[in-house]
Amino acid sequence: MLTEHAQALDVGVHGGIQSRFRMTAWCLSRDNAARRARRLLRDLLSRPPFAAHEVAELEVVVTELATNAGSYAPGPYELRVLHDHDLPIRAEVADAGSGVPLIERLLHRPFTTPGQVDELELGGRGLRIVHEFTAGRCGARWTRLCGTGQIGTGVWFDLPAHRPRT
Repeated sequence: MLTEHAQALDVGVHGGIQSRFRMTAWCLSRDNAARRARRLLRDLLSRPPFAAHEVAELEVVVTELATNAGSYAPGPYELRVLHDHDLPIRAEVADAGSGVPLIERLLHRPFTTPGQVDELELGGRGLRIVHEFTAGRCGARWTRLCGTGQIGTGVWFDLPAHRPRT
């Protein structure tokens, strides 16, 4: 497990400046990426304020993203979680691939009417699931892998919005 602190600043109650964001990353192997990512996310979100139904849906999302990474992109692979005030707020599956433009297009393409043939029939159904289960709070971005420093693709999704602990 790798942990990094982002350089975002937060002014504390007493005027002090402190680092606000923390990112935790886990390495995933191609043969068990989906299973490990699902277990890590479930363990991380298994306590309040996350509801069991939210965790179950997010397990589907992270399984889809980890499966896609292992199927379509070169490794290494990582699961990352961004924390704000120690509350997980965003998760991401990263790989060494270069699929950002295609993934963004597939994630945010409009629905088509039944009977029309589009990319859904040729692939990309899992990204539609990701979009639906996250209410569109997802995307792809260029990123640097924590473990190797390689440039790759990160496919992220926001976790359900909850107020930070005070």
